[in-house]
Parts: sequence; C-alpha cells; structure tokens
Amino acid sequence: MPYRTGLTVIMVSALVAIGCGLYAYFVPLTGVTGVWGPLAAAFGALCLLIGGALMVKARSRGARVILMLLLAIGIVLTAFAAFLMHQWVMLAALGVCALGWIAALSGPEEGAYA
Repeated sequence: MPYRTGLTVIMVSALVAIGCGLYAYFVPLTGVTGVWGPLAAAFGALCLLIGGALMVKARSRGARVILMLLLAIGIVLTAFAAFLMHQWVMLAALGVCALGWIAALSGPEEGAYA
C-alpha cells in the first residue's frame, strides 16, 4: 500500500472512530452515555485525524518520524480506551487505522516533493 493511501486510511478510520465516540456519548443505552470516556476517545481520534493531515504536509524526515511516533501512541491509547468502553466498532476502526500506519511507514517516494 503506498504512503498516501496509508495516510488516507488513517484519516478515514479516524473519522469513523470519532463518529463511534460521539455515538457512544450521545445515544442512550450504550453503557457509556454521558460520561467523559467516549468524548476522550473521540478527542484521541480527532488527534489522529489531525496527525494524518499533518503527515501529508510534513516535508522533513524528522517531522515525519515524530508524527509517526505520536500517531502510534495515539492509536494504541485510543484503542485501549475503546477496549475499556466495549466499543468494538471503534476498536475495529482503530485496527484499520493501525494498518494505515504500517502502510505509511514506507514514507514518500524519493522526489515526491520536487
């Protein structure tokens, strides 16, 4: 999977995770309605979305390495929060996000920014 496709997968799956977090917070009978956990997980997914968007514009290798590390930490922590809340769709979306992250490890092709 190419670098750009991996970043697209990260951002789309982060959008799905945001939707799942907001659904769990606002819809009654989800088990976590009205508590801060789903909002925190949705915020974590929002950070993943912003990180994926910043990766598109990152030009230097150092910035890409730092963003990839922050994305990995964000994916793991948000997935752990989704696991604790029993939000399985959100956890699946974050699994897909992790696949996109692995695809983005390849980095952009040489001369892609020329």
